[in-house]
Amino acid sequence: MRKLRLVMGGLTVLVAFLLVTAMACGDGTDGEVTPTPPEVEEQLQRMVLQLEDLPSGVILAEERFATNEESAAGSEDREGRLAMLEEWGRILGYDVTYQANPEVMEQVGLILVNSTASLYDSEEGASASFADAVQTARTTDWADLFGTAQGVEVEEVAAPGWVDEMLWLRITAKATLGEQAEEETFANDVIIFRQGPARASLMVGWVMGRGSGDIMAQLAQAQAQRLKDALP
Repeated sequence: MRKLRLVMGGLTVLVAFLLVTAMACGDGTDGEVTPTPPEVEEQLQRMVLQLEDLPSGVILAEERFATNEESAAGSEDREGRLAMLEEWGRILGYDVTYQANPEVMEQVGLILVNSTASLYDSEEGASASFADAVQTARTTDWADLFGTAQGVEVEEVAAPGWVDEMLWLRITAKATLGEQAEEETFANDVIIFRQGPARASLMVGWVMGRGSGDIMAQLAQAQAQRLKDALP
């Protein structure tokens, strides 16, 4: 059970990490708020995964918008990060977190889902943001972030051509559910998307090998489609 607690704790840390780095929208810290047209907020809400995209039994745990000021607040160089976001033409970000109940985890392996989207003035700005997020993802010490240096593997999954740009990383670790249970593989998939002037990310914590289908392929494709459908 100690291994399981390490894995589950690592998933929580990873969610927090995504929300305060280039892959997410921001950390929710109070700051100077720049007014945003309601239609932008509505468009961003349509870019992320919806409850209907997830198995029955998953609940909405948290949702929020993040201005550039709020997003930069989680950086060590707050002013530098804010200047970069403004240079990219970032307008606003939105993220939503879903949590699965024990029955869903048992049936299909799903544990936690975090889906984000951010909108930019141009495709060039969104692409620069995507490149920054990719660099962060590829240079992160995931084993350290996961909470254990043993048995953690990082794989770059071949990205389907669903959107203009896409990176898919899978971080896995072995754990057992009790003394007599067989060892299982706990996975944390981190996927970054760029479509036109928008960028999105998807983080899913799940147990591999449960259920009859590949839940990650379904969720990743649904996120990509949401992103494309919300754009003109």
